[in-house]
Formats: sequence, structure tokens, C-alpha cells
Amino acid sequence: MHLIVLPFSCFFFIFTLCNHHVKAEMNQALPPAATTHPAVGKQKQQPWDHLKEDPNPFPSMEELEQSPTLTQDIQEILNRIYEADNHGVIIQKYQPQPAWLWKQWFGTVLYNAWPRALTNMIWSVLFCLLVRHQTHGDYKFWILEQKNVIPELVSIQLKIADKIWSTLQSLTTFLLTFFVGQSYTYWRSFYSVGRSIQGRLNDIQLLLSTHATRDSNGCVTAKAQSFLQDMAQQLQLFHLLHWAANAQRFRVLLTIEGWNRMVARGLLSEDEKNRLLFNRVPATQKHHAVLQSAMVRTLAASRDKNNSVVSSSSNLEKLVTAEFCKLRGVCGSVSDMADGRMPLAYAHFVQVLVDTFLVVTPIAKYSDLGIYSVLMVGILTLFYHGLLILAKVFLDPLDNEDYCEGCTYLDLAVLIRESNAASTKWINGVAKI
Repeated sequence: MHLIVLPFSCFFFIFTLCNHHVKAEMNQALPPAATTHPAVGKQKQQPWDHLKEDPNPFPSMEELEQSPTLTQDIQEILNRIYEADNHGVIIQKYQPQPAWLWKQWFGTVLYNAWPRALTNMIWSVLFCLLVRHQTHGDYKFWILEQKNVIPELVSIQLKIADKIWSTLQSLTTFLLTFFVGQSYTYWRSFYSVGRSIQGRLNDIQLLLSTHATRDSNGCVTAKAQSFLQDMAQQLQLFHLLHWAANAQRFRVLLTIEGWNRMVARGLLSEDEKNRLLFNRVPATQKHHAVLQSAMVRTLAASRDKNNSVVSSSSNLEKLVTAEFCKLRGVCGSVSDMADGRMPLAYAHFVQVLVDTFLVVTPIAKYSDLGIYSVLMVGILTLFYHGLLILAKVFLDPLDNEDYCEGCTYLDLAVLIRESNAASTKWINGVAKI
């Protein structure tokens, strides 16, 4: 049974070794447990305590401040948002023609899956060498096996592996496709939340623009025009700071240098920057202060009996208050969705199942395919492992983990540019009636 036992033993030995290595690193990272008497009530440190920590934490503000490319990163982000044209795609577009799709390579699943396919094919070749040496005494694995040439004992062992593989195939195919479906549903929900934030921003500015005070000629007064522009600027700043708090590649905007660059761009005044920095809230929650400020100014304008900015109306106040609350709610759901995207146990089980299925493939298919089992392993790895990569990418719509180079993620710069353009649209659209 050594032909089957040896590869399986090596696989599970490596798997166990990796687990012990991870546990050792976690134990070193955690503080030593106190050696107190159990009666004192001190909780004993458990092996799973490290699971309470985020394995992919965002860099701290101190780490970002010390980055040697901080200024360059900030400038690149701001240029992409404010200097690019309004055209752009939030996700990669495609043409339905097969010829066009076949020509694509960078950013596809195949581009990211081929290294694992090559690794598994090398493992398959090594297994073919092992079987050939054990059955024929040489390493000419490229010679096709003929029927009744493989010893009966080895043939029985390979058939056992083939039955195991067949069982794993059904389970892996079903669970992996289900996992991809759930991941895509999560990705679509995240995309819908991003669009919903845009919608709430548009609704607020639409309400304020249509209720702006006008003169006898139907033109928006200068004071109302100034108010609408100030509100548009504040909502744009809120939108930018919100995504800076949730997207790792935008987090550099929350550094001191980031604030200075935003002031230089005219996104906020020096006084506003100082008030936000001295506000006693974490750097990742500054956008809440901006939202509160915009809401307070809007309510004060709607309660002005002189109607100097917008029409004084209790209905307007209720509508705008409701839209501000909806905006806060959909923005809060971004971090909520990121926190509960997928349990570790589920992702771990699918990863182990797919890897086991692919490792068993050359063992199970050698008796039927011989050296061609290497080709089969490569093809199955491209598609099965590729589907697993696709699911993981769907579970990271903001590309915070930078798992796959060039794969699908939401281009937040386009999302912000669209909102900024819409704010101007609402102001200019009703400048005169």
C-alpha cells in the first residue's frame, strides 16, 4: 500500500506542519498566560484565542505616516479622483464575443491560477516517476502503460484511490460552485451598497436644490447658491473620507500629509481641517463629524423663518432628516458586511477540500491515463483552483487584501467622481426656472 500511503502521508505531514507553524507564530504573538490559581477566576489562554484577532489588519496611522511612498501614494489617489475625466468603469467591462474573451489574460482567473497548476503538474510528474520506478525499475514515465502490465496489487491500490477521488469530485464540485455563488451574492450586495450611498447623496442634494430660495426672476439667490455649493463640498468630503476609512488603498488620505494635500486641493479649508483633526474621534470616523455638520447646517437652513437659503418647511426638514439617516445607515453597512463576509471554518473547509481533491487526482487517474494524468491535473487545477480564487476575490470587493493582481474589485475613484459630477448637476440644473 506504500504507493498510496506515501503521497497521502507527505500531504498530511505538510498540512500538519503548516498548522503547527501557524500555532507557534500565534503563541509567540500572544502574551504569556498568567500562572494563577484557578480559584482566582483568571481565564486560561486557549489555543483558539488567536482567532479573535484580525489576520489582515489595516496598517496603523503611525505605520502609514512612516511609509517612504506616502506623498506619492496620496498624490496618485487624488489625481485619479479629481484629475481624471468623468468617464470610467467601476468594474471591468467585457465584450461577449468568444474571440475577444479568449484574448484576455491579465486580470483573469487563469492568469492567477497557472502557477498552482504548474506546481500540481510537477507533483503529478513526480508521482508518475515513483510508480514507474516501483513497477518497471526505470523512470521512463512517458511510455504509455498497457493493460495487464501494472502489477495486480498496484492496480488494486490505484482503483481504491480512484473511488476516493470519484467521491471527492462530487462533493468538491457541488460545494465549490455553491461557495462561488454565495461569494458573488456578497459581491453584488456590496456593489449595491456603494450605489445606494450615491443615491442618498443625490437625494439630499436634489431636495436642497429644488427648495432653494429664488428671486422674482426664478433664479437661485446668491446666498442660496453659496449654501448649495458648501453642502455639495461637505457631502463630497464625507463620501471621500468614508471610503478612506474602509478601503486600505485610500487610508493614506487620513494621515496628516493626506489632510494637507486635501486642503491644497481645495476639498476643505484649513480651519475645517484643524477642527476635524482636533475632534476627539478616531481618524477612521472623521466622516461622521462631517455628516453631522452638514445635517446641522441643513436643519438650521430649513428652520430659518426668513427663507434666506431654502424654503422653511417642516416637510422638507422631515425628508432631509430621513435621507441623512438613510445615508448613515447604508454607510454603516459597509463595515458590517466586511466584518461578517464569511466564517473562517467555511473558507478553511473549502480550501482543504479543493486541495485534497487536486492532490489525489494523479494518484486516482494514473491507471487509466498514465502520463496524461499530468495534463488532467493541470486542467482541473486551472478550473477548480481558479473557481476558488474567483470566490475569494468576490469576498474582497475593495481589494483590501490584495489577494490577486488585477482581479475584479470596485474602482472607488470612479464611484466618487460620479458623485462629485452629480452634485454639480443638481446645482446647475435648477439655477433658473
